[in-house]
Amino acid sequence: MGEYLKRGKGKSICDIKKYHFFSHYRKNSKLSKIERTQYDRFTKELLNTYSRAIVEEGLWLKLGVLGYIRIQTKKLNFFRKDGSLSRTLSVDWDKTWKHWEKKYEGKTREEITKIEGKKVLYFDNEHTNGEFYKHLWDNRTVVIKFKRFYRFKPSRQYSRLIKDVVTQKDRKIFYYE
Repeated sequence: MGEYLKRGKGKSICDIKKYHFFSHYRKNSKLSKIERTQYDRFTKELLNTYSRAIVEEGLWLKLGVLGYIRIQTKKLNFFRKDGSLSRTLSVDWDKTWKHWEKKYEGKTREEITKIEGKKVLYFDNEHTNGEFYKHLWDNRTVVIKFKRFYRFKPSRQYSRLIKDVVTQKDRKIFYYE
C-alpha cells in the first residue's frame, strides 16, 4: 500500500468513556435504576435529538457554565492579508489526483507522491456560496479552570447533516458567524 493511502489518527483517545457515566448514574441515582441497554438507548436518543435540533433548527444548546454548542458559518478566504494561503481551505484530493495524473502522465502514484512542489487543488464551496460550516463549542465567556484541555468533537453523521440542511433549495435555516 502506498504512502498516499495511509489514514490519519484514529478515534480520539480519552480518559472518560460512555460507560463511566453509566457507572456514575448507578452509584448516585436515588430513583429506580434502569438497565445498561435502556440507559444506552436513552442517551443515544437524547444526544440525537439535541444534535438534530442544533443542525436543523439552528438551536444554541447551553451547557450550563460550559458555554454553548452551535453551528458557525464562515466565509471562505483563499488568502490571508499577508498573501499566504488560508488555513480554512480543504484540499480536494479527488480533483488534485486527477490533475496530477494528467500532468504527470505515465508515472505511478508512488512516483507522483515523491515529486515535490506539486500544485494542490482546493474546494471552493460553490454549492454553499463560498461559506463553510462547523460545530462550535462557544466557550469564550466560560470561567472554568483548564478549559483549554477540553475539546468538543461531533460525530461525523451530524457534520454530514449540516451539508443536507445548507444545500436545500428552499433553505430556511441560516447560521451566525
